[in-house]
Amino acid sequence: MKRSERIAFIGLSVFLWLPTLMAMVMAIDLKGYHEHMTYLCSAMLLYVLGLTVFKRRTFFYVASVSFVFAAVEIVHLVVDKATTSMLFVYTILISEKGEFLELVSTYWFIVPVFFGIWAAYFYLTGRFIRNEYLDETWDGTWSAGKRTILALVWCAWLAVYAVVPQTRPTFLKVTPLNICLRLWQIASLDSKITSSETALQSYHFGVTPTAADPITVVFLVGETSRYDHWQVNGYERPTSPYLCRRDSMGELFSFDSCYSVANLTTVSVPFMLSAATPTTKSDYLTQTSLVDVFHEGGYTTSWIADQSFTNKLLTHIASRCDYTEYIHDDRTHSTFVDTVLLPSLRHALSDTADHRFIVLHSLGCHYKYSARYPDEFRHYEPDQEGMHADHKTVLVNSYDNAITFTDYFIERVLRELEATNRPAVLVYVGDHGENLLDDERGMFLHGTYTGSYYEYHVPLFIWASREWREEHPEEWANLRTNRTKKFTTMNLYHTFLDLGELTEDMPVYDVQRSLLREELLSRDTLYGLDANLCPFVLPTEPEMPL
Repeated sequence: MKRSERIAFIGLSVFLWLPTLMAMVMAIDLKGYHEHMTYLCSAMLLYVLGLTVFKRRTFFYVASVSFVFAAVEIVHLVVDKATTSMLFVYTILISEKGEFLELVSTYWFIVPVFFGIWAAYFYLTGRFIRNEYLDETWDGTWSAGKRTILALVWCAWLAVYAVVPQTRPTFLKVTPLNICLRLWQIASLDSKITSSETALQSYHFGVTPTAADPITVVFLVGETSRYDHWQVNGYERPTSPYLCRRDSMGELFSFDSCYSVANLTTVSVPFMLSAATPTTKSDYLTQTSLVDVFHEGGYTTSWIADQSFTNKLLTHIASRCDYTEYIHDDRTHSTFVDTVLLPSLRHALSDTADHRFIVLHSLGCHYKYSARYPDEFRHYEPDQEGMHADHKTVLVNSYDNAITFTDYFIERVLRELEATNRPAVLVYVGDHGENLLDDERGMFLHGTYTGSYYEYHVPLFIWASREWREEHPEEWANLRTNRTKKFTTMNLYHTFLDLGELTEDMPVYDVQRSLLREELLSRDTLYGLDANLCPFVLPTEPEMPL
């Protein structure tokens, strides 16, 4: 092998090994010496097997297919400090055009760097690497028999994988095997959802249509909303003047210790609408959602959203509503704000039905923050318009502006409900929080592998009209009492059953999980779902980084 080819060979190999080398140092999901060695040996054998089977130029061309996988792995390691998770891959696959363009507009320089490196990889492979087997690079002493021995070593490793179950999870964390596994898991989940849609057509809880007085129940799902940046929760900036006024008038309660079950919309919102829990997550696919229960109970159901158009975990719920409308960003303006939902809300409220259940799924404070509010809400500057997005002051200013506009949007929704002059209740909750470079870890955005306290502690506001408060004084008093109790967003399912007076025939209803009941339990340990849909203990206090 000539010196130029040897240098190119080493350079290309290091590049292919970069995700592995980074994972050995950065991945917190590789624990202990044995797991690190298992991971390293698995990666080495996978690499050697490729060079054994293919001629070396062919090998590098074939390996280039994993270039995108390697890029995904590197980004995940940098952002989440772990090997690639299923929900990270799923989020990439279902990313909507507007969301993708907003992110790329901020980090545009990554795109030419990525394609530049990929072009250099192909150039070096075609220019310097000869299409010969690895043994032909020296003196030809590598025989076909020795390549066979290497193949047998690989087979022996597979046997260890088969016989020793403890090695399997580590083996499957090696790139590109891990992302191939995630894609298979996603395809499997998609298939299960499709199958469940047919099976659930005939599923019924057996709820008796409600005989309650007329009521409108609205579930406003906030996006990327963290508890501690709301003025009504003690934040020093006046980010929620409208909610503060409602709170002072005794129309609204803010809850101190509500935690999201997940740090991604993909999981958090579907599980709010399901009786499933982290330990019974299969119930999500075997039982109908909250909107179906309300429909069984005689309610007209509506789903109005300006996001998650391609998220099958949500669209299969929304599609079963009586009225479903998605409002898309036409990209004709630099901002896309939640007030676009109001005309559709008015349409849903104009329905003559006595009982209405409406889900509003908003964009809230989703990144890019400055695209979530109009210019008149640029109260805190400098914000992201014209500034580098990684500067903490800029991030916080932009995020606080988005919170302030969300407060305004909630007020607009409440005024629409008041105009109906009928009993109404609105429940607002953040689907998850956000990292804003809060500590030495430098965590940003959400959906990180382990998650932080700031991603899980979310605001929960419950507002009720005067008519409803007068008709339900005991439940209103219980809400006041329960403001300081600790629970997760999964409690909302049982709370909504109470609001709709749909508890009588519901076998899954748990009185100890309803915020309207004095029996509500405050739990010291709360469970959620991580980025691979596995149960784990939620962080309910700010972490102390090392």
